[in-house]
Parts: sequence; C-alpha cells; structure tokens
Amino acid sequence: MEIGIFPIFSFFMGTVMSGKKISRLVNDDKKYLFQNYGDRFPVSFVRGRGSILFDQNNRRYIDFLSGIAVSSLGYAHPALTRALHAQIERVMHTSNYFLNKEQIEAAKHISEYTFAGKTLFVNSGAEANEAAIKLARRFGKVKSHDCYNIITFTGSFHGRTYGSMSATGQEKIKKGFEPLLSGFITLPYNDFGKLSAELEYNNNVCAVMTELVQGESGINIASKEFIQNTANLCKEKNVLLIIDEVQTGIGRTGKFCAYQHFGIEPDILTFAKGLGAGIPIGALHAKDTIAKLLEKGSHGTTFGGNHLACAAAAVALKTIGKKKFLDTVTQKGEYIRARLKKSTAAFPYIKEIRGLGLHIGIELKRPGADLVKRALERGLIINCTSERIIRIMPPLTIDMKTIKEGLDILERIFLEAQE
Repeated sequence: MEIGIFPIFSFFMGTVMSGKKISRLVNDDKKYLFQNYGDRFPVSFVRGRGSILFDQNNRRYIDFLSGIAVSSLGYAHPALTRALHAQIERVMHTSNYFLNKEQIEAAKHISEYTFAGKTLFVNSGAEANEAAIKLARRFGKVKSHDCYNIITFTGSFHGRTYGSMSATGQEKIKKGFEPLLSGFITLPYNDFGKLSAELEYNNNVCAVMTELVQGESGINIASKEFIQNTANLCKEKNVLLIIDEVQTGIGRTGKFCAYQHFGIEPDILTFAKGLGAGIPIGALHAKDTIAKLLEKGSHGTTFGGNHLACAAAAVALKTIGKKKFLDTVTQKGEYIRARLKKSTAAFPYIKEIRGLGLHIGIELKRPGADLVKRALERGLIINCTSERIIRIMPPLTIDMKTIKEGLDILERIFLEAQE
C-alpha cells in the first residue's frame, strides 16, 4: 500500500468527530498501532453497498477512491459475497502442496484475457514485483553470468519491500532505508533516447520494468511511441519487458490491462489491487518460456493463492473481463474527464485533467490536501498524491447517478477553492 498519500488531520468539522466511540478509536490507534500512516481521518467505515460507504454514525459517503483502486466491484457485490461465503464454508487454505481448483480457474481467466502463459499467485503487488525481479534475474543468469541489471523509470512505484523499493524511481520512497539492492538503473520516463543509449552499450540488462500509467506519482501516462519502441528494442536485445499492472490491471483503464491500449505484448505482467476486489492477492503472469525458469524450489509463498483469495479473484476476473463491462468503464471515465474539463476550465489553479478509464488525475498548481478534507466533510472520498494530484478511482461498478452526485460535490469544492 502507498504510504504518505493521505493528508494528515487531527480534527475536522461535521458529525464524524462526535461521540466517545470515535475518540476512543483515535486514542487506541495511537496506542496500539504503528504510526507510519500518520494521523488517520477520524472516520471508521462500518459497512458499504455498491459505491457507497457508511461510517460509525451511519453517515453516507460516495467512494471515488475504492481503497486505492482495490474494491473493483464495490461493496457487498452479490456474486462476490456469495462466492466468499460459500468458500469460507468449504475451505480457505490448504497450502501450495496440493491442487487448488480456485487457483486454476483464476489463472485460466488471466491467460484468456492477456496472453498464453503461467500464473503465480502471491499476496500483494510488492510480492508480485519481487517475484518478477527474481524471474528476470534468473533469465539474465541463463543469458549471461553478469546479466542482472533491471531498468526502471523516474516517477515509478513498484512497492516497499527491498527489491520493489529498489526498483522504484522515487527518492522519497527510498530515503532512510539505504543501502538498497544494487542492479537497478533508473532512466527518465518517456525518454526513449536515454533507454536506447543505455541498451546500446550495456549488455548486462536482463529486463525493462515499467508502469504504463504511473499512479502514485500522479497518473502520468506513457506515450504510445515510447512504449512501442521500448517493446521492439527489448525484443531486438533479448531483454524482458515487465509491465507493472498492479494498479492499472483488472479493468481499471477500460481494457483488461493497460498494455492493451498500446499495441504491445510484454513478457511478464504483475497484478494485485483490483484482482481480489478487496481480498488480498497478487499475481505474476509470464510467458511459458520465461515461467519455466522458476523451477521447483526456486520461489514460494505460504498464503499466496489460497482458496479464499482465488475464489474472490475468479469472480472479479469473470465479471470485469467481459467486453461489455470494460466498455462501461471506458464510457464512465470519458464522462468524468469531459465534465471536469468543462466545469473547471475557468479555474486557474487546475493545471490538467488526464487518465484512462476510471484511473483519473486532476493536477493542481497548488497543494490539494485541503480539497480532500473538504470533500470528506461533504461525503465524498477522494485522494491526493504527490501533493498536487487529486486522484479519482471509484469502484468499476459505480453507476452514472452516483458519479454525477459525486462530481456535483467535487465541483462545488473546486468552486469554493476558487473564491
């Protein structure tokens, strides 16, 4: 999970601070939990339905964040709820020593919606990227003894474990945790010239790893030319292309995967967030010729791909992978961006609105923390990352009526900020 992207508040207006219960929760949070997330919003969500959440006072909130692009099917989704209840009553975990039909079903869907290959289930996006790094370096060892460098890009976010953090192209994520793992080369995002020059003289690169929409650093979208040239060069140089789809995958951009917007086919994909629709799960998917390099005993996970997590993933995949469903994600995203561009055109502090599908960023010319606070006070959940980027990432199932209601609130907040 990304840390430090929520604004910090000790108090704010409205009924959410009323009562002894929430004060006790705030005090117990500070007493019993690590404070690496800073002061949390004094709101405790107790139930949800669709794209609506309700707090401890039964106050209603429109969710434009979906748990940082996790709750892809919203809350209390009937098919997901039924599947989880049924699975809990059967078996939740047995270990990877045994066959698991829920794993097989979920993996089959991933191959059908992406490319033929093998899937390894893990517990999170960071773990998926760690596995991808190991697989890439194993590929490099087969290619050449000293071939272990992995190229990543400025602004990237691949996780907070040591391998994934070392791959991340943001110094703020790494600060204070040195020394990091060696063998990662960070180049400017969307600069094919620098990438081409690196691969021209460096024969010890085993993989290029990139997001196609950089979420944590502000919904920065790769150029089609850059990605297509990168894919072609990787093939020419026998270098693996790893696409981090942890946040963009599973329908978030209006395609099953973001790479499908760019006319390429990578060697390795990583997934998490929306894959389990709220249940923790991640996945590494690779072409058969690459996947075979992780032979028996070379990698593993105790909890990864257990029956419960894969039952959730199977429902999410079956639901989201349908073209009709993905088309609605595209349509809703286009509506939001078009309306915001029109309604905020006169606001000089709004620099740009960009995104793909329901993965939308509003770049400001000023910090956005106060706007997130105001939105929450009015019953709208949004997010600010990189200090100045308001992110909109609702459940993929959100209906147009709720979208319009949420945008009404957001536009009022932008208008107030203008005054």
